[in-house]
Amino acid sequence: MLRALSFISVCAVIAVIILAMHDTTATLKRWIVEDPDLPPLKVAVFADFHFSSLRDVQALADLKRQIIVEAPDVVLFAGDYLGNPSLLNQISRIEIATGLAALAHPRPAFAVLGNHDNWDARDAWLAAFASTAIRVLENKTVTLDIADQTLCIRGIGDAYSGYAERTPIPDACGGAVITLTHDPAGLLLDETPLASLSVAGHTHCGQIAFPWLGALIIPTSAPPDMHCGLYQKNHVGLTSAGLGASIVPIRLGPDTAPSWDILEIN
Repeated sequence: MLRALSFISVCAVIAVIILAMHDTTATLKRWIVEDPDLPPLKVAVFADFHFSSLRDVQALADLKRQIIVEAPDVVLFAGDYLGNPSLLNQISRIEIATGLAALAHPRPAFAVLGNHDNWDARDAWLAAFASTAIRVLENKTVTLDIADQTLCIRGIGDAYSGYAERTPIPDACGGAVITLTHDPAGLLLDETPLASLSVAGHTHCGQIAFPWLGALIIPTSAPPDMHCGLYQKNHVGLTSAGLGASIVPIRLGPDTAPSWDILEIN
């Protein structure tokens, strides 16, 4: 009897892992943020694509249909675009960046690079995005007008690969600032409270997490409350679970499912 139960348990675990490997359907997570400093707007967040096959890139068409329905005001890309480098034998970095720009069009779009992009070929990724309408913000801030109000988007380079720098918020921004980075640890560089809202990815919300045990590895020096989902510290922050997988093509756990995010700011 014990042997039979053990066999059933092993089979169940294998079945769950197989399903986790093949379930690449992206779900939409919606978050409501109350912030009087920010203009009312809707922000789309995409993190950690980790493109590893042409099928992954072609899935952008499904996301495009969803984003048309959502009609966000701004689109943010939080890094880690490349998963398997061998994909570059079939498609170029410029073609990947162009596909992401098409996903965001015609909305203003901003991006940062992730650790995998920096490790792959940082300058090549910067050049690829420079050929599109997506503006990469590596330790810099830009200003745009939304709903007749000024909104600043600040990008901080990836802390995990050593490109994060303190990036002071210009006085002209006031409190209307959205900070974008890859590893949420990059947000800890600020000595003063971060204004308004911060967005990050990188953690995959653990990617592989077991009941009672939690995630096996979360590669960030950010504290646990910044590892996944919406949180409140000296600012409101979102760490997106993201869409792809790193090292092994598995996502396991209730919070780790492939997803993209809509932030509705009131």
